[in-house]
Amino acid sequence: MLFAGLWLFLPLALVLFFFGGINAEFYSSIHEMTRVYKYEEKMLLHMQKFIADNESKLDFLKARLSEFESERNEAQQWGVTYFDSPLNKYLLTKRLTLDWERVENLVATATGEKPLNRLRKLRGRNYMPDEKELEGALDGLLRLQYVYRLEARHIAAGVLDGVDYGVQLNSQHCFDIARLALRDNHPRLAHSWLLEAQKRLGDQNQELKAEILALLVKAKVELNDYRGVNSTYQKLLSIQPVSVEYKQNYNNFISKHLDEKQSPATLEEHAPIPSDPSVMSDFDIYRFTCSGHIKKTAREERHLRCGYLTETHPFLNLAPLKVEELNHNPLLVLYHDVIYQSEIDVIRNLTENEISRATVIGAKGSEVSKVRTSQFTFIPKTRHKVLQTIDQRVADMSNLNMDYAELHQFANYGIGGHYAQHNDWFGQDAFDNELVSSPEMGNRIATVLFYLSDVAQGGGTAFPHLKQLLQPKKYAAAFWHNLHASGVGDLRTLHGACPIIAGSKWVQNRWIREFIQADRRPCELWDDSQIVLREILAKMQ
Repeated sequence: MLFAGLWLFLPLALVLFFFGGINAEFYSSIHEMTRVYKYEEKMLLHMQKFIADNESKLDFLKARLSEFESERNEAQQWGVTYFDSPLNKYLLTKRLTLDWERVENLVATATGEKPLNRLRKLRGRNYMPDEKELEGALDGLLRLQYVYRLEARHIAAGVLDGVDYGVQLNSQHCFDIARLALRDNHPRLAHSWLLEAQKRLGDQNQELKAEILALLVKAKVELNDYRGVNSTYQKLLSIQPVSVEYKQNYNNFISKHLDEKQSPATLEEHAPIPSDPSVMSDFDIYRFTCSGHIKKTAREERHLRCGYLTETHPFLNLAPLKVEELNHNPLLVLYHDVIYQSEIDVIRNLTENEISRATVIGAKGSEVSKVRTSQFTFIPKTRHKVLQTIDQRVADMSNLNMDYAELHQFANYGIGGHYAQHNDWFGQDAFDNELVSSPEMGNRIATVLFYLSDVAQGGGTAFPHLKQLLQPKKYAAAFWHNLHASGVGDLRTLHGACPIIAGSKWVQNRWIREFIQADRRPCELWDDSQIVLREILAKMQ
């Protein structure tokens, strides 16, 4: 019976973080998805063997059935005279003994058990996806819709941000996505998916139609569309009867709220974008930067330049670096063509089979991230000469000492993979709770982010406070200072990896510590962070 427990009147559970709580691995990493994809081929071969074995079994049984029926029909035509022949007596006795014993043995035999067991063994391995992975994939799809303000009808038709991928979702798919959206307190998205599920269902599946209407009632309640609740509920009653107790509770509920303020007649799939950024949360500023709704004006960009860098090392007079200014204060620049395909090939070989689920520093140490869906690994520069060469290049680019930089980090983001807004520098709590490795090396003074791949759609690096979105560009590297000259963490360097719509994103992080950098980036005689802090607080008032 639908509505068991009167779930319509229960509030939605709060989630810890936007679309959080999914411990998914493979959906967020193309690297892992391609790995398990290879095993599907083996599973298909075992499935083919299982079908072939059972088809042979069925063919044999069909042949015996036809033979038995033919002989029985012949006996019926002859009547009792059929048994005058000792041969017929023999044939009947044989059928009822040896032949039927063979049939019984064949029916009882678990034909195809060997390939079936192999299938189960493959599915049971710890690197194969499970139900949580499926939920994580839906979670990633909803994240794309929410961040990039995509429409459910377009996604269901296989169109993602204007690109047609030729894949259609059916009514059940839309319903499953709606259920997750409603569970995670996104009733607008759930409402749009349920309408699409209705549209794609037709009149074929009455059971699913009732489930869609039932969830639509709940979504309309969350959206304060009480008149819509009533009409949808009446449609549901025509398909699925409800208990007397539930019906009474529903009538009391609707009579209480019917006169309250209604939602608009035409409900928009996405909430309007606030005109004042100061009323937005950090996450909203991040996602609106990802979607391109927050960006620098032409006036703000007019002082930015492109050119060649030669000042930081004499060698650059011979081989200057192509650099693009993206922000002056704090400094954010993009270097072009600063890593090579031969080096990327070495890196991919070094990281093969070594990446694992990304973690972040939590209250009790490193923990699996709810806001960072990617795979990553750390490799010391001593592992290969290429890594040492890259570090020398970073020193030339940044004019900073790389002797005490952290290990090279490599990360892979897949469909929907993202890393929500964060700062690279460590807060004081991380030092106080001994969560920072090698704290004597100080904080992360700067970051260099290498892009090791292009991305078909999405996957940019968003700097919300700087109103800047960097689209992944293979062979390029972004550089920025994380700290003020005073050594205080710069709040303006808040950034995040936007969700991947299509493609795979490989990046390499070089986090540079502030130890022995005083001669490279000297401190100011005053605390420059206080002025910036006052500016940020003023914008938020």
